[in-house]
Amino acid sequence: MTTFVDIQGEKLAVELYEPKARIADVVLVHGFTGSKEDFNELGPLLAEMGYRVLTFDNRGQNDSAHSKREDGYSMPSLARDVIEIAQHYGFEKPHLLGHSFGGLVSQRAAVDAPDYWKSLTLFCTGPHWIPDKPDLDATIHILETMTMEDSWNKYKEETDKLLPRYEIYKKRWKASDPKSTKTMAHHLQDTQALTQEIIATKIPVHVVYGENDDAWPMPMQDQMAKDLSAPRTIIKDAGHCPNEDQPEETARVLASFWSAL
Repeated sequence: MTTFVDIQGEKLAVELYEPKARIADVVLVHGFTGSKEDFNELGPLLAEMGYRVLTFDNRGQNDSAHSKREDGYSMPSLARDVIEIAQHYGFEKPHLLGHSFGGLVSQRAAVDAPDYWKSLTLFCTGPHWIPDKPDLDATIHILETMTMEDSWNKYKEETDKLLPRYEIYKKRWKASDPKSTKTMAHHLQDTQALTQEIIATKIPVHVVYGENDDAWPMPMQDQMAKDLSAPRTIIKDAGHCPNEDQPEETARVLASFWSAL
């Protein structure tokens, strides 16, 4: 059930998955144009394993408030959301996972609160801005010139209408703040690496991606794992969203890393 909490003076939409017997806390951060619903298969599986799971709609996305603050969608602000929302629920040394764009946010959150997190999982993401994505420029132009509803109707309705999660995609695209989505697209173009800062935190890191991931180049993700001295796990028969393609295997992979710490 979705609940709303006041974080940095604005309401964020939260989903909690409670275990019968808690062994640890987990925070899951979704990616670009995603939402808390990206984890509606993975979350319950992790809860069954004993993890208390929190996920939420990033500020300005889906059910969360459109920010009125000038810096509301800055990377430091988005990272602060992750930290404060976990603290709001009394999470103790939680494991942090960031998917895709959420991986960039989670790296900033780890660096900004290095003593708070138990571990960091970089899930289908990279160390910095995403290379070789000229479509981001087109997306930014569309968001600057059209409403979310008009852009959906013109560019996404035809391509997405046969997808299994069509209704979720449509709802959250139209509900999201175009300024938020545009700013996040810019972050995907210019966010700098925090590799050395993450190493300095000494937080255990796990790099995970699907064998058919088509976002950050896989060699870049492999190099990131080496640079962070992090184990790397590749999930078979999965693309950029193993949480949706292979949720059971993803849950097993994540829990195996967390339980070993």
